Amino acid sequence: MPLDQLLLFLTVTLFVSASPGPVMLSCLANGGQYGVRKSLYGMAGASLGNLLLMLLSVVGLGLVLNRAEWLFDLIKWIGAAYLVYLGWQLMVKPVPASLDPHTRFTTSAWVLFFQSVGIAVSNPKGVIYFGALFPQFIAPDRPLLAQFLLLTVIFLAMDLAWMLIYAAGGRYILRWLKTPRHHRWFNRLSGGALMMAGVLLTLTDSQS
Repeated sequence: MPLDQLLLFLTVTLFVSASPGPVMLSCLANGGQYGVRKSLYGMAGASLGNLLLMLLSVVGLGLVLNRAEWLFDLIKWIGAAYLVYLGWQLMVKPVPASLDPHTRFTTSAWVLFFQSVGIAVSNPKGVIYFGALFPQFIAPDRPLLAQFLLLTVIFLAMDLAWMLIYAAGGRYILRWLKTPRHHRWFNRLSGGALMMAGVLLTLTDSQS
């Protein structure tokens, strides 16, 4: 890939990955609840979900979703309901009677993994995004598999870096939550953000 094309792809990916979408918001919440180390399971799940979206876009599902509005709407509403459900669970989650910066909660690491897979694949817009972005940086007269692998590795690596930043930010926030009341508000704000992401997902236009 020419250097100017590579730099452009890096720039686009940098800003796209940094945006506080559902995956990044879940990393923020997981980092605050469980710490960065345990949040790695959620990050791995989100990366797997993004990889699945990339593979679907390669086989042409992005074009199908863009043309079949009913299919787009079906996936959109399922994903939105899932985000609202996770947000509500976080909002009503009980907090311990006392907290300290090293508090760890009991949710299974594998639950975080599979939840994050669901969050990542719940937005059908991601399929269309990858289907629209990747072809802009792929030369049809060069080996396609090698180019696709390069773009995939770059996107996943940069996305993971931002997930780590969000998770570390969530853990840093928890250090300032000295009382159960403060922590309860953190849960409500994080859960509300996930629920809002679900609501906004329902407003997504399949043709935009």
